[in-house]
Amino acid sequence: NLLEGLMRSCNPWFYHIGYVLAQTGNAGKLSEMARAFGLGVPTGIEQIAEYEGNMPDPQNEEQAVFVAIGQDKMQVTPLQVAGMIAAVGNGGTLYRPQLIEKITDPDGKAIYSFEPAARSQIPVSQENLALVQQTLRRVVADSRGTAVRAFSGLSIPVYGKTGTAETGIPGQPHAWFAAYTDAQREGKPDIAIAVIAEYAGEGSEIAA
Repeated sequence: NLLEGLMRSCNPWFYHIGYVLAQTGNAGKLSEMARAFGLGVPTGIEQIAEYEGNMPDPQNEEQAVFVAIGQDKMQVTPLQVAGMIAAVGNGGTLYRPQLIEKITDPDGKAIYSFEPAARSQIPVSQENLALVQQTLRRVVADSRGTAVRAFSGLSIPVYGKTGTAETGIPGQPHAWFAAYTDAQREGKPDIAIAVIAEYAGEGSEIAA
């Protein structure tokens, strides 16, 4: 089913989604939703130059099939992926990345603190978001999850997704892993991360 397809990182499930959308004239919905999750669009980070990546609108069935699994001409940055996975974990809010938390005086007293700046809400119902969250937990904790071996024995609850992006070089894909924690420990904030190991192998074996 769909949730197990996500847990097992099963490409044919998502090939089929892209194919059906293209067949019904809705291939653009793929990219529209991806951009709503912050992929292939500027994050709004300030003070440094930013590459926005590329989220193409599929022009035919073949392209839709590959875009549905994050291939073809799709390009995203680790910062965009970290923002996306954080939004999934926090209940649906995309935040603008910030480099500076606060400005202090010489004694370390905060004289100005920067507040989190929300960009948008991802267009997913809380019911569907909860299903995705449960499945991301299964990626790490279920015996059939693609990241279960990498996180065996870890006491902190991690919710994540492995990814393997073909590069055109046989045997040298980019390894991806995106995740967030949900430990809810006092004084220790939960975090979201995105890992990419270029030309390194499988996401489940390397990045996770």
